[in-house]
Amino acid sequence: MRDKISFIRLPVVLIIIFFLGRLLMGAALGVNKSTYDLSNRLFSMVILQVHVAVLWAAVGRRYRGYTMGQAITTVVLITVISQILIFAGTALSYVVGADTLFTFPEALNSAAPVGFTEALVRRTATFIGNCILTAVAGAIGWGLGGLVPAKLTQQ
Repeated sequence: MRDKISFIRLPVVLIIIFFLGRLLMGAALGVNKSTYDLSNRLFSMVILQVHVAVLWAAVGRRYRGYTMGQAITTVVLITVISQILIFAGTALSYVVGADTLFTFPEALNSAAPVGFTEALVRRTATFIGNCILTAVAGAIGWGLGGLVPAKLTQQ
């Protein structure tokens, strides 16, 4: 497991940057539909999770010799860290009464604002769903890992 944790440092830093980017955009521009849409274009944590799942599984196969199971474990670990940040961002926003992009109705798959309990139930469902999604993306990435060059050649 220590090997996997050291291997995911870069994706985790990217996840943290995207998390902070969403927080700062909401604070700087206000929480509304246009800010939410802009933050999704610039700092979508779920899209980042999927991209990292495909790429990191492929890189893990090529350069670390990961089996499909090891590659999937690695990308799901990245997703769990990302989803914990999203879940915590949502919960803390409700606890302190802050209006953030993590509590925006569309972020919670709702047309209208939802209460604390419903928000956490929705986040739990997306936590599980995103872990499954990135496991599948990781399996695809592992399958594509043979396309990653074994070593770089000088031109």
